[in-house]
Amino acid sequence: MEQHTAPDMFIRQLHDELSRFGPIQTDIFIQKSAAVYYGSKDRLGAEGDFTTAPEISQLFGEIIAAFLAYLESLSPTHETAILFEAGPGRGTLLSDLKRSFTKISPALDKADIHLLETSSLFQTLITEKIAQPVSFMSTLDDIPPRSLYGVANEFFDALGTSQIIFDGTDWRWRLVTASTDVQNPFCLESGAPLLAADCPAYLPETPVAGTICEISPAAEDAMSLLARHIAQFGGGLLICDYGKSTNQGDTIQALRDHKPVPFLSAPGQSDITHLVDFAALKRCADNAGARLVGPVEQGSFLTELGIMERAERLRDAADPEGDRTLLAAIDRLISPAHMGGLFKVALLVPDGDGTPPGFASLCSQGIT
Repeated sequence: MEQHTAPDMFIRQLHDELSRFGPIQTDIFIQKSAAVYYGSKDRLGAEGDFTTAPEISQLFGEIIAAFLAYLESLSPTHETAILFEAGPGRGTLLSDLKRSFTKISPALDKADIHLLETSSLFQTLITEKIAQPVSFMSTLDDIPPRSLYGVANEFFDALGTSQIIFDGTDWRWRLVTASTDVQNPFCLESGAPLLAADCPAYLPETPVAGTICEISPAAEDAMSLLARHIAQFGGGLLICDYGKSTNQGDTIQALRDHKPVPFLSAPGQSDITHLVDFAALKRCADNAGARLVGPVEQGSFLTELGIMERAERLRDAADPEGDRTLLAAIDRLISPAHMGGLFKVALLVPDGDGTPPGFASLCSQGIT
Protein backbone atom coordinates (compact mmCIF):
# COMPACT_ATOMS: atom_id res chain seq x y z
CA MET A 1 0.00 0.00 0.00
CA GLU A 2 1.39 3.42 -0.96
CA GLN A 3 2.44 5.53 2.03
CA HIS A 4 2.14 9.32 2.21
CA THR A 5 3.58 11.74 4.73
CA ALA A 6 1.37 14.43 6.23
CA PRO A 7 2.88 17.13 3.95
CA ASP A 8 2.33 14.91 0.88
CA MET A 9 -1.30 14.42 1.84
CA PHE A 10 -1.64 18.14 2.48
CA ILE A 11 -0.47 18.99 -1.05
CA ARG A 12 -3.04 16.62 -2.52
CA GLN A 13 -5.81 17.94 -0.29
CA LEU A 14 -4.96 21.58 -0.97
CA HIS A 15 -4.79 20.97 -4.72
CA ASP A 16 -8.21 19.31 -4.58
CA GLU A 17 -9.60 22.19 -2.49
CA LEU A 18 -8.39 24.83 -4.95
CA SER A 19 -9.65 22.81 -7.92
CA ARG A 20 -13.11 22.61 -6.38
CA PHE A 21 -13.52 26.00 -4.72
CA GLY A 22 -11.19 28.29 -6.62
CA PRO A 23 -7.98 30.23 -5.91
CA ILE A 24 -6.93 31.79 -2.59
CA GLN A 25 -4.79 34.76 -1.67
CA THR A 26 -1.12 34.16 -0.95
CA ASP A 27 -1.39 34.81 2.79
CA ILE A 28 -3.99 32.05 3.18
CA PHE A 29 -1.79 29.67 1.17
CA ILE A 30 1.16 30.46 3.45
CA GLN A 31 -0.88 30.05 6.63
CA LYS A 32 -2.25 26.68 5.50
CA SER A 33 1.29 25.58 4.66
CA ALA A 34 2.69 26.76 8.00
CA ALA A 35 0.10 24.82 10.01
CA VAL A 36 1.30 21.57 8.45
CA TYR A 37 4.97 22.55 8.29
CA TYR A 38 5.39 23.39 11.96
CA GLY A 39 3.03 20.69 13.16
CA SER A 40 4.80 17.74 11.54
CA LYS A 41 8.34 17.91 13.00
CA ASP A 42 11.06 20.15 14.47
CA ARG A 43 12.27 22.26 11.55
CA LEU A 44 14.93 24.37 13.30
CA GLY A 45 18.71 24.15 13.37
CA ALA A 46 21.35 22.47 11.25
CA GLU A 47 19.23 19.34 10.78
CA GLY A 48 16.17 21.35 9.77
CA ASP A 49 15.47 23.96 7.12
CA PHE A 50 16.67 27.19 8.77
CA THR A 51 18.60 28.48 11.77
CA THR A 52 17.41 31.33 13.99
CA ALA A 53 19.63 33.74 15.92
CA PRO A 54 19.16 31.98 19.31
CA GLU A 55 20.31 28.73 17.72
CA ILE A 56 23.50 30.40 16.49
CA SER A 57 24.72 31.69 19.85
CA GLN A 58 23.43 31.98 23.41
CA LEU A 59 24.82 35.52 23.40
CA PHE A 60 21.82 36.63 21.36
CA GLY A 61 19.54 35.59 24.22
CA GLU A 62 21.82 37.13 26.82
CA ILE A 63 21.69 40.53 25.10
CA ILE A 64 17.90 40.32 24.75
CA ALA A 65 17.62 39.37 28.43
CA ALA A 66 19.79 42.30 29.53
CA PHE A 67 17.67 44.70 27.48
CA LEU A 68 14.38 43.38 28.87
CA ALA A 69 15.79 43.54 32.40
CA TYR A 70 16.68 47.19 31.78
CA LEU A 71 13.13 47.93 30.60
CA GLU A 72 11.59 46.20 33.60
CA SER A 73 13.85 48.15 35.97
CA LEU A 74 12.17 51.34 34.75
CA SER A 75 8.70 50.10 35.65
CA PRO A 76 6.95 52.03 38.43
CA THR A 77 4.83 49.00 39.40
CA HIS A 78 5.77 45.98 41.48
CA GLU A 79 3.16 43.50 40.26
CA THR A 80 4.19 40.15 38.85
CA ALA A 81 4.93 40.74 35.19
CA ILE A 82 4.39 38.53 32.16
CA LEU A 83 7.37 37.05 30.32
CA PHE A 84 6.09 36.62 26.78
CA GLU A 85 7.34 35.15 23.55
CA ALA A 86 5.54 34.92 20.23
CA GLY A 87 6.51 31.83 18.26
CA PRO A 88 9.08 30.40 20.69
CA GLY A 89 9.80 27.29 18.62
CA ARG A 90 11.67 24.70 20.65
CA GLY A 91 12.31 27.21 23.46
CA THR A 92 15.99 27.96 22.91
CA LEU A 93 15.63 31.72 23.33
CA LEU A 94 13.30 31.32 26.30
CA SER A 95 15.81 29.03 28.00
CA ASP A 96 18.62 31.56 27.46
CA LEU A 97 16.42 34.35 28.82
CA LYS A 98 15.53 32.40 31.94
CA ARG A 99 19.15 31.50 32.63
CA SER A 100 20.14 35.15 32.38
CA PHE A 101 17.24 36.42 34.48
CA THR A 102 18.28 34.23 37.42
CA LYS A 103 21.43 36.38 37.59
CA ILE A 104 20.30 39.86 36.57
CA SER A 105 16.54 40.29 37.05
CA PRO A 106 14.68 38.74 40.00
CA ALA A 107 11.46 40.37 38.76
CA LEU A 108 11.60 38.73 35.32
CA ASP A 109 12.95 35.50 36.78
CA LYS A 110 9.73 35.11 38.75
CA ALA A 111 7.49 36.48 35.97
CA ASP A 112 4.66 34.27 34.73
CA ILE A 113 5.53 32.75 31.36
CA HIS A 114 2.93 33.07 28.61
CA LEU A 115 3.78 31.88 25.09
CA LEU A 116 1.95 32.20 21.80
CA GLU A 117 2.62 28.73 20.40
CA THR A 118 0.03 26.45 18.79
CA SER A 119 2.31 23.57 17.73
CA SER A 120 1.84 20.63 20.11
CA LEU A 121 5.31 19.44 19.11
CA PHE A 122 6.96 22.67 20.25
CA GLN A 123 4.77 22.86 23.35
CA THR A 124 6.10 19.47 24.43
CA LEU A 125 9.72 20.45 23.78
CA ILE A 126 9.33 23.69 25.74
CA THR A 127 7.61 21.99 28.68
CA GLU A 128 10.48 19.51 28.91
CA LYS A 129 13.10 22.26 28.71
CA ILE A 130 11.67 24.91 31.06
CA ALA A 131 11.35 23.93 34.73
CA GLN A 132 8.86 26.72 35.49
CA PRO A 133 5.17 26.25 34.59
CA VAL A 134 4.37 27.64 31.15
CA SER A 135 1.02 28.84 29.81
CA PHE A 136 0.45 28.39 26.08
CA MET A 137 -1.90 30.67 24.15
CA SER A 138 -3.56 30.11 20.81
CA THR A 139 -4.59 33.75 20.55
CA LEU A 140 -3.21 37.06 21.77
CA ASP A 141 -6.59 37.81 23.32
CA ASP A 142 -5.56 35.45 26.13
CA ILE A 143 -2.73 37.65 27.48
CA PRO A 144 -3.47 38.42 31.15
CA PRO A 145 -4.05 42.12 31.98
CA ARG A 146 -0.58 42.88 33.35
CA SER A 147 2.65 44.45 32.12
CA LEU A 148 4.37 42.35 29.47
CA TYR A 149 8.06 41.97 28.68
CA GLY A 150 9.06 39.77 25.82
CA VAL A 151 10.21 39.14 22.30
CA ALA A 152 8.87 38.19 18.89
CA ASN A 153 11.84 36.71 17.05
CA GLU A 154 11.11 35.68 13.45
CA PHE A 155 7.41 35.68 14.24
CA PHE A 156 5.79 38.31 12.02
CA ASP A 157 7.60 37.15 8.87
CA ALA A 158 5.92 33.73 9.09
CA LEU A 159 2.33 35.01 9.39
CA GLY A 160 1.88 35.24 5.65
CA THR A 161 1.26 38.18 3.33
CA SER A 162 -1.19 38.87 0.56
CA GLN A 163 0.03 40.47 -2.64
CA ILE A 164 -1.60 43.01 -4.94
CA ILE A 165 -0.21 43.78 -8.40
CA PHE A 166 -0.76 46.73 -10.73
CA ASP A 167 -1.22 45.67 -14.36
CA GLY A 168 -0.79 49.13 -15.82
CA THR A 169 -4.48 50.01 -15.46
CA ASP A 170 -5.89 48.23 -12.42
CA TRP A 171 -4.84 46.70 -9.13
CA ARG A 172 -5.51 42.96 -8.83
CA TRP A 173 -4.91 40.46 -6.04
CA ARG A 174 -2.33 37.78 -6.78
CA LEU A 175 -3.94 34.40 -6.17
CA VAL A 176 -2.71 30.84 -5.79
CA THR A 177 -4.60 28.35 -7.91
CA ALA A 178 -4.38 24.67 -8.79
CA SER A 179 -2.25 23.79 -11.81
CA THR A 180 -2.67 20.92 -14.26
CA ASP A 181 1.10 20.39 -14.18
CA VAL A 182 1.76 17.32 -12.00
CA GLN A 183 5.31 18.45 -11.24
CA ASN A 184 4.17 21.96 -10.26
CA PRO A 185 0.69 21.58 -8.72
CA PHE A 186 0.24 25.27 -7.85
CA CYS A 187 0.65 28.50 -9.79
CA LEU A 188 -0.12 32.20 -9.49
CA GLU A 189 -2.83 34.10 -11.33
CA SER A 190 -4.24 37.62 -11.11
CA GLY A 191 -7.73 38.23 -9.77
CA ALA A 192 -10.38 40.52 -11.19
CA PRO A 193 -9.71 44.28 -11.38
CA LEU A 194 -10.41 46.04 -8.09
CA LEU A 195 -12.54 49.12 -7.75
CA ALA A 196 -10.76 52.05 -6.13
CA ALA A 197 -12.97 51.68 -3.05
CA ASP A 198 -11.88 48.05 -2.65
CA CYS A 199 -8.15 48.70 -2.83
CA PRO A 200 -6.21 48.54 0.44
CA ALA A 201 -4.74 51.71 1.88
CA TYR A 202 -1.12 52.82 1.49
CA LEU A 203 -0.65 51.82 -2.14
CA PRO A 204 1.69 54.02 -4.24
CA GLU A 205 -0.08 56.92 -5.93
CA THR A 206 1.72 56.56 -9.28
CA PRO A 207 2.48 52.84 -9.71
CA VAL A 208 4.02 51.40 -12.84
CA ALA A 209 2.93 48.20 -14.49
CA GLY A 210 4.19 45.23 -12.51
CA THR A 211 4.33 47.02 -9.15
CA ILE A 212 3.66 44.54 -6.34
CA CYS A 213 2.66 45.54 -2.81
CA GLU A 214 2.32 43.24 0.18
CA ILE A 215 -0.26 43.46 2.96
CA SER A 216 -0.24 41.12 5.97
CA PRO A 217 -3.61 41.26 7.76
CA ALA A 218 -2.43 38.65 10.29
CA ALA A 219 0.69 40.66 11.18
CA GLU A 220 -1.30 43.89 11.52
CA ASP A 221 -3.94 42.20 13.68
CA ALA A 222 -1.27 40.71 15.96
CA MET A 223 0.56 44.01 16.23
CA SER A 224 -2.63 45.89 17.05
CA LEU A 225 -3.47 43.48 19.87
CA LEU A 226 0.03 43.63 21.34
CA ALA A 227 0.18 47.41 21.03
CA ARG A 228 -3.16 47.89 22.76
CA HIS A 229 -2.03 45.63 25.59
CA ILE A 230 1.26 47.43 26.14
CA ALA A 231 -0.37 50.85 25.81
CA GLN A 232 -2.78 49.92 28.59
CA PHE A 233 -0.69 47.75 30.91
CA GLY A 234 2.92 48.71 30.16
CA GLY A 235 6.06 46.74 29.42
CA GLY A 236 7.96 46.29 26.19
CA LEU A 237 8.28 43.86 23.29
CA LEU A 238 11.36 43.45 21.11
CA ILE A 239 10.58 42.53 17.51
CA CYS A 240 13.47 40.88 15.68
CA ASP A 241 12.81 40.02 12.06
CA TYR A 242 13.99 40.52 8.55
CA GLY A 243 12.08 43.34 7.04
CA LYS A 244 11.79 46.69 5.34
CA SER A 245 10.01 50.01 5.83
CA THR A 246 7.72 49.82 2.82
CA ASN A 247 5.04 47.49 1.49
CA GLN A 248 6.44 47.44 -2.05
CA GLY A 249 8.19 44.45 -3.59
CA ASP A 250 7.67 40.72 -4.03
CA THR A 251 9.45 39.33 -0.95
CA ILE A 252 7.79 35.94 -0.42
CA GLN A 253 10.51 33.30 -0.14
CA ALA A 254 10.91 29.71 0.99
CA LEU A 255 13.70 27.59 2.46
CA ARG A 256 14.10 23.83 2.47
CA ASP A 257 17.26 22.14 3.77
CA HIS A 258 18.77 25.64 4.18
CA LYS A 259 18.37 26.31 0.44
CA PRO A 260 15.96 28.64 -1.39
CA VAL A 261 13.10 26.93 -3.21
CA PRO A 262 10.07 28.35 -5.08
CA PHE A 263 7.44 29.03 -2.44
CA LEU A 264 4.72 27.24 -4.43
CA SER A 265 6.79 24.10 -4.91
CA ALA A 266 6.44 22.37 -1.56
CA PRO A 267 3.78 23.78 0.78
CA GLY A 268 3.90 22.05 4.13
CA GLN A 269 7.50 21.04 3.47
CA SER A 270 9.31 24.39 3.33
CA ASP A 271 9.59 27.49 5.52
CA ILE A 272 7.66 30.24 3.71
CA THR A 273 8.28 33.80 4.90
CA HIS A 274 8.32 37.41 3.70
CA LEU A 275 10.04 40.67 4.63
CA VAL A 276 8.10 42.35 7.41
CA ASP A 277 6.69 45.79 6.62
CA PHE A 278 7.78 47.73 9.71
CA ALA A 279 6.00 50.86 8.49
CA ALA A 280 2.70 48.98 8.71
CA LEU A 281 3.57 47.73 12.20
CA LYS A 282 4.34 51.30 13.26
CA ARG A 283 0.96 52.51 12.04
CA CYS A 284 -0.71 49.77 14.09
CA ALA A 285 1.24 50.83 17.18
CA ASP A 286 0.37 54.50 16.68
CA ASN A 287 -3.32 53.71 16.19
CA ALA A 288 -3.34 51.69 19.42
CA GLY A 289 -1.76 54.48 21.47
CA ALA A 290 1.62 52.76 21.74
CA ARG A 291 5.01 53.53 20.21
CA LEU A 292 7.25 51.50 17.92
CA VAL A 293 10.91 52.52 18.21
CA GLY A 294 13.00 51.65 15.16
CA PRO A 295 13.68 49.47 13.40
CA VAL A 296 17.46 49.43 13.47
CA GLU A 297 19.76 46.81 11.99
CA GLN A 298 20.28 43.79 14.21
CA GLY A 299 24.05 44.16 13.98
CA SER A 300 23.85 47.73 15.23
CA PHE A 301 21.52 46.80 18.08
CA LEU A 302 23.63 43.88 19.33
CA THR A 303 26.91 45.74 18.95
CA GLU A 304 25.69 48.81 20.83
CA LEU A 305 24.53 46.59 23.68
CA GLY A 306 27.94 44.96 23.99
CA ILE A 307 27.81 41.58 22.28
CA MET A 308 31.47 41.86 21.18
CA GLU A 309 32.63 42.71 24.70
CA ARG A 310 30.66 39.75 26.07
CA ALA A 311 32.22 37.48 23.44
CA GLU A 312 35.72 38.66 24.37
CA ARG A 313 35.09 37.69 28.00
CA LEU A 314 34.10 34.21 26.89
CA ARG A 315 37.14 33.59 24.71
CA ASP A 316 39.59 30.96 25.88
CA ALA A 317 43.19 31.05 24.66
CA ALA A 318 43.47 27.36 25.46
CA ASP A 319 40.60 26.53 23.10
CA PRO A 320 41.37 28.05 19.69
CA GLU A 321 38.71 25.95 17.96
CA GLY A 322 36.09 27.15 20.43
CA ASP A 323 37.26 30.72 19.85
CA ARG A 324 36.84 30.36 16.11
CA THR A 325 33.36 28.91 16.55
CA LEU A 326 32.36 31.73 18.92
CA LEU A 327 33.64 34.50 16.65
CA ALA A 328 32.06 32.89 13.59
CA ALA A 329 28.69 32.83 15.38
CA ILE A 330 28.98 36.49 16.37
CA ASP A 331 29.91 37.38 12.79
CA ARG A 332 26.74 35.67 11.55
CA LEU A 333 24.67 37.69 14.00
CA ILE A 334 26.13 41.16 13.43
CA SER A 335 27.87 41.25 10.04
CA PRO A 336 26.01 43.25 7.35
CA ALA A 337 26.85 40.41 4.98
CA HIS A 338 24.87 37.98 7.15
CA MET A 339 22.01 38.55 9.61
CA GLY A 340 23.33 41.86 10.93
CA GLY A 341 22.04 43.92 8.00
CA LEU A 342 19.05 41.96 6.75
CA PHE A 343 17.49 41.45 10.18
CA LYS A 344 15.96 44.42 11.97
CA VAL A 345 15.08 45.13 15.61
CA ALA A 346 12.20 47.32 16.79
CA LEU A 347 10.80 47.99 20.24
CA LEU A 348 7.10 48.24 21.12
CA VAL A 349 6.54 50.34 24.25
CA PRO A 350 3.87 52.67 25.68
CA ASP A 351 3.67 56.07 24.03
CA GLY A 352 6.46 58.45 24.98
CA ASP A 353 9.78 59.76 23.73
CA GLY A 354 13.50 59.23 24.06
CA THR A 355 15.92 56.79 22.47
CA PRO A 356 16.53 53.56 24.41
CA PRO A 357 19.87 51.69 24.45
CA GLY A 358 20.49 49.76 21.26
CA PHE A 359 18.77 52.33 19.08
CA ALA A 360 21.39 55.10 18.95
CA SER A 361 21.75 54.63 15.18
CA LEU A 362 18.30 56.22 14.82
CA CYS A 363 19.80 59.52 16.03
CA SER A 364 22.38 59.48 13.25
CA GLN A 365 19.47 59.10 10.82
CA GLY A 366 17.71 62.10 12.36
CA ILE A 367 15.07 59.86 13.97
CA THR A 368 14.29 60.03 17.69
